Amino acid sequence: MTGVSLASQANPAWHRLHEATQETTKLIPAEDSFILVDEGQLEADSLVAPRRCIPFLEKDACYWGKPPDDATAIGEIERLRESGASFMVFAWPTFWWLDYYSGLSQYLRAKFTCQDDRLIIFDLKGRDQERNSKAA
Repeated sequence: MTGVSLASQANPAWHRLHEATQETTKLIPAEDSFILVDEGQLEADSLVAPRRCIPFLEKDACYWGKPPDDATAIGEIERLRESGASFMVFAWPTFWWLDYYSGLSQYLRAKFTCQDDRLIIFDLKGRDQERNSKAA
């Protein structure tokens, strides 16, 4: 961990962020865009570059707060998918969203494959597209 101060190395939060960014860069291709659900807390853009990190909810590429309901969240995901987002990443500060927004959770788990480790990552390309690429 060259270039990282001893104070940072001693901070458990830094290690958690470092491990999360490592997992993100391992699972999400460099050319892809992804939605990051972190309530604007992690400021991870530079850590996962060149991947494009889109805050959720966003307005003008800035974090815009929590969705008021499931329908708003789902509509926003579809809008971002149409604009090129390939993954949706929930960081640990927002794991509670998947309980609170139960309709959002059901939607994501029904339509997309999920990796659940330090982060919860949904592949927004969808199960049907995944099956089609395997059959080709």
